[in-house]
Amino acid sequence: MRLGVLVTIVGMAAATYLTRAPLLLALSDRPLRPRLRLWLRLIPLAVLPALAIPMVLLMPDGSPALTPANPRLWGALVVLALAAARANLLLSVAAGVVMVALLRHFGF
Repeated sequence: MRLGVLVTIVGMAAATYLTRAPLLLALSDRPLRPRLRLWLRLIPLAVLPALAIPMVLLMPDGSPALTPANPRLWGALVVLALAAARANLLLSVAAGVVMVALLRHFGF
């Protein structure tokens, strides 16, 4: 690994830690209100679609990718179906990744 890449990874890890740790440490010994706990628990469910939808629906050049030959679309549908069935979020995403990998392996 090149030194520049390593320095970037370590720097980003430090920046991430320093921006999150103080709040976590400040709140670690306080009971949180139920509404705030719910809000914090739902953040990953809001962030995941915000990150994934552009990757699923758009090609790298920005053109739409709404075709049956798009493996990312099938992976997203698997995640959506499992999430609708209230499956574990991590397992849902893993199943979607497996679906995309299999479709790409078989030439889609």
